[in-house]
Amino acid sequence: MKLKYQLLLLALLSLLFPVTGWIALKSVDKEFRLSIEQASQNTLVSLKSSVQQMLQSDSKLELQGIVPLAIENFHLDGDDTDWSATTAYNYNKQTDTLLVKIGLMDNNLVMLIDSNDASKNNNSITSNDNDHIIIALADERGLYKYNFQRQAEGLLLEDSPSEDKPDYQAYWHEKAQGYILEVQFDSQDFHHIGFASVNKSDQSKRVTGTLQPDSEQTLKLLPVVSRDKSFQRAINNITPVNNHFEIKDSQNRIVYQSNKLPNGQVASAWQWIITPIYQWLFSVESSDNKWFYRQDGMAGIKHIITEGTISYQLKSMMPQGQQSMIQTLLQTGVLMVAVVLLLMMAYLMYSLILAWRIKNLSRAMQTVLDDSGRLHIHMPSHNARDEIGQLSRGIESMLTEMREYTQYLKDLGSRLSHEMKTPLAIVQSSLDNLEQEQSPEFLHRAQEGTKRLRFILNQLSELSQLKYTLEQTPKQNFDLVALIQQLAKSYQSFIPNLKTYYSTKTILINGSVDLIAQMIDKLMDNAKDFIHDDGYIVISVLKNKDKILLKIFNTDSQLPEKGGMNIFDSLVSLRPKSSSSSTHLGLGLYLVQLISRYHDAAIRAENTDNPKGVVFTIKFNSYTS
Repeated sequence: MKLKYQLLLLALLSLLFPVTGWIALKSVDKEFRLSIEQASQNTLVSLKSSVQQMLQSDSKLELQGIVPLAIENFHLDGDDTDWSATTAYNYNKQTDTLLVKIGLMDNNLVMLIDSNDASKNNNSITSNDNDHIIIALADERGLYKYNFQRQAEGLLLEDSPSEDKPDYQAYWHEKAQGYILEVQFDSQDFHHIGFASVNKSDQSKRVTGTLQPDSEQTLKLLPVVSRDKSFQRAINNITPVNNHFEIKDSQNRIVYQSNKLPNGQVASAWQWIITPIYQWLFSVESSDNKWFYRQDGMAGIKHIITEGTISYQLKSMMPQGQQSMIQTLLQTGVLMVAVVLLLMMAYLMYSLILAWRIKNLSRAMQTVLDDSGRLHIHMPSHNARDEIGQLSRGIESMLTEMREYTQYLKDLGSRLSHEMKTPLAIVQSSLDNLEQEQSPEFLHRAQEGTKRLRFILNQLSELSQLKYTLEQTPKQNFDLVALIQQLAKSYQSFIPNLKTYYSTKTILINGSVDLIAQMIDKLMDNAKDFIHDDGYIVISVLKNKDKILLKIFNTDSQLPEKGGMNIFDSLVSLRPKSSSSSTHLGLGLYLVQLISRYHDAAIRAENTDNPKGVVFTIKFNSYTS
């Protein structure tokens, strides 16, 4: 396992502490919340029983009937936009639909009646034969009946104003599919309301609205509930503090309510973030209750009991002391989690930095020796005072010693050559003097031996000088085709059967002209030694996509089978003894390989069958054209 993963695993183990604390806090919070839920549910059952007892003791009290709702920005224009927040009473009979919305505005009772009666019957001489709306109202003084005939768009005028009936203002609005009647009465002290729409046609008369159950024509008045002040006071008296008790009808209209929830309290200045965290960590949901959270951060529980068309709803708010206790527990838990997460992030960052430092050191070690043979001893983190810094400085010290020893080996050839030149000169001069007095045959052999020894020393010196040149020679862009043309002219003087193939366009590579020329000279010298009198050599330069291929082919020779020696190693020679009178140490192709690596090029040698021969291919990886 990698080091960064080991540190990460160690950091994850530190999560056991906050997780254990969270489980314990959640258990305490669950028990605390369940106790609050049970107390709130018991309170709602008690309030419901009290309401039922008050209804049984007073026959005049009712909860089912008409519930006028407060309405603001009312305009008498036949438009239902003002009523968008008001729930309508819906009545249906066959295909007729009647929607009625009732509200209170200042001291006035307002109504909007929407019918889908699209058959316009308003031209009859007798008013009872026309489509019309009937509204019946009852207050302490008596019963009042209003009949609104269908007419064109506009205000309705009272036919016969009476001092006994409350005045009204009405507006009739025709729609594409029906009509809307909007009415405003100059009083709101009505305890019963009835209404109906009459759809009069040639064949029948259909009445839709508040009708008697046993009659399709008789209007029924429904009680106006939610207006009894004594009952409202009783609801207020029985509602506990920190609770909101509501009695609603089947369409969620509030019949009576008593709101004793606290206002102006703030549980915490950080409630905007504490509340969602608390809900996520500790929220307990069940099928018969629902916790809610106000904008000020106060939490509460809501219970609903439905009996028939009436529902009893209670919202219980936690006391301020309980809220503060929960906030303290939550803040403690969040703080613990935050500290552990911070430690985890610190562990993770430290592990990533440590792994990055070790990886950089490993990468530097892998590239300490480049293709040219130079040692890069500078290691990352060598100035650090920790163990990695000590390791980096130790590696640099070791590499410094290696570089000094490598330099000693590089200079060894030239030193040997320098030291051996003087005794060789003495031997040579002595042999020259003895040649005049001794047998020429033995003296000739001695001279040949000194020549071979001098050749070996020259080869070793050339190899040492080339490695030094590779370290010091800069690179530049030059035309490889022009270099081949120039070299081919000099080769043709001693290689008559020389063929060249190259592009007419300029091919630029980045490198050293002298080193490339030296490399080609070595390959040409190697190829010349293997061809017969009728053999030939081919030099070609090709450009293949993003590669440049330099090929030198010679006939009349073959490389050993696979598994043999590497011809590019030093001191390896495959020349036949009869190929030349000179001595060959096998350093030519080794020098070619060093020059290729210096130019980031790959070299390979392959046999060919038709024609039979060997081809050397040098592939340059990068070029500029």
